[in-house]
Amino acid sequence: MAVSNQLTRVIRVSFGIVLTVALFSLLSAIFLSSRSEDILAADDDLGRADRSAPGASGISLPVREAMAAAGSRFVKSWCVRRTARQEEVEQVIQNMETQERSRVFEKIFREDYWGGGESRSGPGSRKDYTANVRKLLALAIKTYGVKELLDSPCGDVNWQTLTEGFNATTYTGFDIVPDMIRKNEATFQGWPNMKFARVDFTNTPIDETVRPDLIICRDAIQHNALKDGLRGLANLESTGAKYILTNWHSPPRPNKDIKFGDFYLIDVFTRPFNFSKPEMFISEGVNGHNSEGKFAGLWKLPALLKGDGRPFRIPESLVLKARQHVVTSAELEAELIRLQRPGGLQA
Repeated sequence: MAVSNQLTRVIRVSFGIVLTVALFSLLSAIFLSSRSEDILAADDDLGRADRSAPGASGISLPVREAMAAAGSRFVKSWCVRRTARQEEVEQVIQNMETQERSRVFEKIFREDYWGGGESRSGPGSRKDYTANVRKLLALAIKTYGVKELLDSPCGDVNWQTLTEGFNATTYTGFDIVPDMIRKNEATFQGWPNMKFARVDFTNTPIDETVRPDLIICRDAIQHNALKDGLRGLANLESTGAKYILTNWHSPPRPNKDIKFGDFYLIDVFTRPFNFSKPEMFISEGVNGHNSEGKFAGLWKLPALLKGDGRPFRIPESLVLKARQHVVTSAELEAELIRLQRPGGLQA
């Protein structure tokens, strides 16, 4: 038994020594593979150090400080290189996703999959259906002095140019479908205030020259997986825009994770989007009526993750008003206060 215990201890010690040597070799290899300028910089630091006063370790304090500085530079350099590599790989993945997403939406556009009739972007882009959305956009342009619009995705731009005040703005339309972009460029070639570009807003970094005051991102997020919707909204917010116009459905429902090109009834107020209450909103549809409880709203940016994640229930009195008129945040707050008073039940 004693021999067995002694043998076990020898094995453990030997294994520890081997492991230590292997780890030291790995760290040495990593260090030696660092860029030559890091090594040269370390030599410079060591050359300036005072070796005349070794401490308990046999290395003087200035030398220890110089070695620490050199190690710090190496670690930072190595981490930056890893980050750049990861970003490179992530970009390849995003490009693959964009190509796959493009194929899906090209098929939808080509086959008029959503059956929009007058618009390949679907029935939600018909002129009669978007009358209230145009009211909301026109009021936003007037109220906030909007000069630059970014519409992403823009679809076939069936309704946007009918908005009051549109001609006084500069409009940029993004879409993932190449044929859609070519069609729009041909249709609106005589409009000096309009330009288009093929951009996957969920993946493509937006050119820093695009600096909109207001972003239209309507009927888009709910056709993407939740992570892509989040990434797309964050990407749009990175433009520095002040406002965003988008849509949601009421009453509240859980947001579903889907394959891009599918559809779910989106609730921007709950997880994972967590929007706060809008600055103004209106009901969508012909004469403000639709079968999905769909609303369009305007938010100050940033809007993503600025709310508490709780559902937003519109008072019934404002649902009725929103079918014909834009409801402002001041009107909403006044109505919510009224309903909190004794006897202030919803009609």
